[in-house]
Amino acid sequence: MTTNITDEILGEAVQHMPPTFDSHDVIRDLMRHWPREYASDLCASVGADPILTLHSTIGTRLSSFDTIEKAKKVKSMNVRGEYNENQEWRKK
Repeated sequence: MTTNITDEILGEAVQHMPPTFDSHDVIRDLMRHWPREYASDLCASVGADPILTLHSTIGTRLSSFDTIEKAKKVKSMNVRGEYNENQEWRKK
């Protein structure tokens, strides 16, 4: 899948984060600061649930950044206003 949310954009979103944050925080930052790229990637996401598909991909991509590390699983509010489990990250 071609992505409009580049590693550079994702890295900038991580820089906006406090020392500890979760994947939902990054997704909200992407929606706020890079809405065009987010919307384009959302429209290109295929599957039963495009939002879940895209957000899962973003979470997986975060694990490739050497500036952050997995902390623990946490529950927080997603973009649909529901609480679900996702990854908490810690800046190194």
